[in-house]
Amino acid sequence: MEKKTLGQRLFINRDFALLFWGRLVSQVGDGVHYLALTWLVLDLTGSGTALGTLLLASSVPMVVLAPFSGVLADLWDRKTIVVSMDVVRGVVILVMAFIYKAGYLTLPIVYGLTVTSSLCGVLFGPAISAAVPGLVKKEELVKANSLNSFSRAATQILGPVIGAFILGFAGYYGAFLVNGTAFLLSALSEMFIRFPEQKRGEMRTQGRPGSQFTRSFAEGFRYMWQHAGLRALIFFGLALNFVSAPLFNVALPFFGKEMLGLEAQQYGNLQAMFPVGFLLGTFLVGYMVKRFRKEALLACGIILQGALVVVMGFFALPAVYSSLALIWLLAALSGALLLMGVLNIFVNVPIQVTLQETVPDHYRGRVFGLLDSMLQMLVPVSMGLSGFLVDTFSVAGLFAVAGVITSALGVAIALSRTIRQLYQPAEAVQGEAALDA
Repeated sequence: MEKKTLGQRLFINRDFALLFWGRLVSQVGDGVHYLALTWLVLDLTGSGTALGTLLLASSVPMVVLAPFSGVLADLWDRKTIVVSMDVVRGVVILVMAFIYKAGYLTLPIVYGLTVTSSLCGVLFGPAISAAVPGLVKKEELVKANSLNSFSRAATQILGPVIGAFILGFAGYYGAFLVNGTAFLLSALSEMFIRFPEQKRGEMRTQGRPGSQFTRSFAEGFRYMWQHAGLRALIFFGLALNFVSAPLFNVALPFFGKEMLGLEAQQYGNLQAMFPVGFLLGTFLVGYMVKRFRKEALLACGIILQGALVVVMGFFALPAVYSSLALIWLLAALSGALLLMGVLNIFVNVPIQVTLQETVPDHYRGRVFGLLDSMLQMLVPVSMGLSGFLVDTFSVAGLFAVAGVITSALGVAIALSRTIRQLYQPAEAVQGEAALDA
């Protein structure tokens, strides 16, 4: 039996370790950037609608282009996509920093540069998701996805804290400068990764590039749509994202800054509790997957997250938060966010592993791209609408209604036979064989 080094025991292998550390650096910068961007828009406008509009604009590329980016992740060299997109994002954020330093940064420029950065993320995501199963062994996929979640959790903890520190000492210019540099460092790390050779099937054998692209896209859509479990996942995911995505991107920042009057550092510490839950969840998810069915973790995780959102809505009632000492209010909100982070890992890691195990390599980029797009399809509408609702109606009511709907969707998932079938690899393989026949 081959003896593994400490680095291999911790990070599986050299190539995955390079990917892990590259993403870790860029995600820390992203956390700094997001906090700075949120605070900048609220400073300029004091409007939840403006913040929701920015998030709407940044999420549109995901919805429109993700299906096609998945095709490119199967047709093009994935290493080239990953490295070049991080380089472009780094340059875009550095440009934002220099424009701000010169005193010319306006909301339209912020919108334009944010959308450009989002476009790069659309290409980057499916390429990474499709490449990971080739960087590690099948039995190491749970650990690999847990490490990715660990990286995201750690950086979401560090990002807001570091971001608040940088905002206090170096302002928005320093925050944007850190993020841009982080992306360039991530690209440098990714250049040394030995990405696996891609299995492209028959996609490049004949035909013009345009017809080849169209045929490849159609094949990926047909493969995905003929699996009932994937169709059910899209329906439930679409509804869940529509309900929940704006809560933490619009409603929670608005509640913290405009209603509670939190400083950037206080809000950063509160926001960090969600990824702290991620961190705890990554240590527990391997045990939970062995002890409980993956579909049971999915349903229970969603039901309980909805209940916690309702609890947060209770604390957003003016009569409640005005009568509580700030330290107790922050403690209660922090506890709810921490538990939601743990539950989120129990939902996301098992389903990511299931898809990576059952979807063939030459379909993987397209399937992940289509799923990313379809699951985010209504998020732009939800983002824009939530900004209006925050400015017009009760934040507490928004949390309460969203929480009840989330729990109801969790119950429906628990009763769905097609969702249970999604977690049965044998059936997925049979479906693939039928398609190939």
